[in-house]
Amino acid sequence: MKSLFLILLVVLPYHTAGAASSALPKDVSTFLEQRESCDHWRGEYGYDEERQADINWAICQSCSGTDSKLATLKKKYRANPRIMKKLTELDEHIEPKDKADTKRFCRGTRKPEWMK
Repeated sequence: MKSLFLILLVVLPYHTAGAASSALPKDVSTFLEQRESCDHWRGEYGYDEERQADINWAICQSCSGTDSKLATLKKKYRANPRIMKKLTELDEHIEPKDKADTKRFCRGTRKPEWMK
């Protein structure tokens, strides 16, 4: 069961994001894949301490830096309406304002046992 979950975790984001972002520049499609993973983990529920620790780790891995990456891509592609449509669908500010606090929090996370 764990191996099936791991396969889905690895393959599904690339499959769905790849279909949704066909013919987009590589930097945009890579960002959209990362952000899709981030948004997924932000919506997960930690029903116990171990699950919450897994979620915290995944959020730190997939969400860190996405606010600034989004701003950079919006600036770079501001003249491209097709790309801007994709980028403006995303929340601009999902990371805490206090970057030092975020770093401290993420340092306290650990890789889930099932991924080792």
